[in-house]
Amino acid sequence: WILNAYVSRCYRGRGRTSASWKSSKSSLAASRTSSTGQSCKRRRSGTLQPKRTQNASLQKAKMTPLQEGLLGTIIIAIAIWSEPLAIKIGYLDEDFTSRLFDAAPPAETWGTMFAPARGFERYIAYEMLRALATHLGAFYLLGAVRDKWAAAKTADKRQILSRGVMNVLFLAACGYRGLMMWRGWYVEAGWPSIPAALQHVHSALTVGCTATEGNWMTFWKSSDGTGCAPLRFVPQTAHERLYDYDADFQRLSVVMFAFQWKNLLDSVYFDDGLIFVIHHSVVIVVSLFALHPFSHLYGSFFFGVSEVSTTVLAVVALFDAEHGVEELERDFPNTRLVIGGVFAVSFFIVRGIIWPYLTYFYCRDGFRILDNDPDIHSRFLVKLFMGGLLTLSVMQVIWLGQIVLKLREELGGMLSSSKAKAA
Repeated sequence: WILNAYVSRCYRGRGRTSASWKSSKSSLAASRTSSTGQSCKRRRSGTLQPKRTQNASLQKAKMTPLQEGLLGTIIIAIAIWSEPLAIKIGYLDEDFTSRLFDAAPPAETWGTMFAPARGFERYIAYEMLRALATHLGAFYLLGAVRDKWAAAKTADKRQILSRGVMNVLFLAACGYRGLMMWRGWYVEAGWPSIPAALQHVHSALTVGCTATEGNWMTFWKSSDGTGCAPLRFVPQTAHERLYDYDADFQRLSVVMFAFQWKNLLDSVYFDDGLIFVIHHSVVIVVSLFALHPFSHLYGSFFFGVSEVSTTVLAVVALFDAEHGVEELERDFPNTRLVIGGVFAVSFFIVRGIIWPYLTYFYCRDGFRILDNDPDIHSRFLVKLFMGGLLTLSVMQVIWLGQIVLKLREELGGMLSSSKAKAA
């Protein structure tokens, strides 16, 4: 009965017909040792861990490797140079960047749910299509080496690799934009060193501007030369920190909204698992309502810099034997260990230290404007942002625990292997 129920659930998930399901059920009931290809094992993977498609048999390729490679190259080229192409055919206006991002949406729309997002629809659709083109182009491009590289031999494996390529490129772009925002602020402030910058930002977030004579911070003075002026990007009130507008982040938020919609559709199609559907849904909602504008200062980290560690994870996931392509793990074990080590360090610094630090100050500012800010744009949306951030933070804790367990497993395996060789 348990076996029959298991087969029934799996084959309903695959969309089999009633007749084929009965036939498969009888075959499985007759033998519990049927091959792996006949099982319906559900695979759980994440944003950065593409799930292997479950088709048992693949249709014979209709194009040659050369033809697939050429098609993939064309699609990738279109994705890379799509912006001037979209402008030339009239899909995007020539001045769409300045028109959409130079100024914040009108203040009278901030308390509404969707009004600030109007006008971005065509650009959002454009970014979604660009992500799709990157995914599709990488798939066909890998087809060019399907006869020469075992990791790209089947459509299943190329699907995993191409989805990984899309994730790596888009996450790296988001991380780069976030880092460039921070670099711009660093240059603008004229900090002499990174430790000095960290000290000043922490001071601005906690007790305000504290420059004194003989201190390196004295050069950051108000226009009249008395006292120090607050940093533009770390204002001195909770309201200013949460409602400061940044054109670079406004565009990053639109890109993130489109990218997470593509990821959500992929997660549903590839059956990634509930936790990743929740993750993408939360980020979609937050990126949409950030357009009011709201939380741009903090968003430079949560949508930008934090994706640096996620980009490394996207690469590591491809080496995983269960969720990635086993040939990569088999053929490049040392590369996998190095990249895995880089990811563990980056995740600990970015997600384990900076993430909770900024989450604390973000929630503190959120509670402050909820308590005594008459100009708050929407109490519901402020609570929604805080709830979404705390949900994502819980996920960080879960994933951090999984990383620790995985590291223990990897190190244990290496030690066992070393002892066996020594013996």
